[in-house]
Amino acid sequence: MAAVQDAEYRNTEAEFREICDFLDAVSLEDPFIHWDSGTMRYWRHELHCDKDPQDPFFRENAHVWRREGAGIVGLCISEDGRNDVFVEVLPAHREIYSIILGWIEGTWAVARDTVEIDIFADDERKLHLLQGAGYVFAKHSRNMRTYDLDRVDLDYSMEPGYSIRAFSESPDVEGRIVLVQSAFDNPAYSEKRLRGLLASPAYEGAWDLMVLSGDGTPVSFCVGWREPTTADAGNIEPVGTHAEYRRRGLAQAVVRECFARMRAAGIRTVRIASVAEPAIGNFLYDSLSPSTKREVHRYAKTFRES
Repeated sequence: MAAVQDAEYRNTEAEFREICDFLDAVSLEDPFIHWDSGTMRYWRHELHCDKDPQDPFFRENAHVWRREGAGIVGLCISEDGRNDVFVEVLPAHREIYSIILGWIEGTWAVARDTVEIDIFADDERKLHLLQGAGYVFAKHSRNMRTYDLDRVDLDYSMEPGYSIRAFSESPDVEGRIVLVQSAFDNPAYSEKRLRGLLASPAYEGAWDLMVLSGDGTPVSFCVGWREPTTADAGNIEPVGTHAEYRRRGLAQAVVRECFARMRAAGIRTVRIASVAEPAIGNFLYDSLSPSTKREVHRYAKTFRES
């Protein structure tokens, strides 16, 4: 088999598309994939849209492995450049997972005290590799739920005067920014971030929904997406409610409306990820009656005491 060559990610349009194609190929073969092409688009087009395309962040926090005749066979990427890292490998080239772990330890971790990697709790192959490399269980970090749209309850009710509209029908940019800032306690959220979301190649305006209060103020929202490799599957990310309007069933209502619209468009299964318990959002996602719920566990390795 041809040797593997690694390289920094250069954040060109061509390389970005190449990585998305690679991730789509992984998603078709690996049921344990975490960082899919939708996450890649979010990372580039929204989360880090404030950065110059040639910002060193991209080169320092994304790395690819290529094999002659196969193209990209592995990716290591950090969402925010802190301690987190995600590793995706084409199943036919699994042997390079250990090579990537070696690169993390010898290169990426040099400037960090600890490295954290999330895997599905039932991914025994990756668990074995991580434990063999000295990683230990840190915590139950997230949940991934799947909903069968032929079985979920699509009915909902809201307080009189409240309504649900697509953002395109009520494009209150300032109101949406205030809503997201409050929902996620993120005062740094900006119009540029919102514009990045709207410009994403995968964005579907009909599934970007907001609850409006009686005076037209956006108070809860969610965004639905189509899975790029499965015609009848989708996901919803993010879901949020303004801090002053919680515990009124608004998030449940907007998600159920999104379910209904996605189902009408031919979607049959939807995934929603959440932070693990005791995060309060788990009550919402459990109340929507998922057909499956998978735990994501975080494994960490300390390289030096802080």
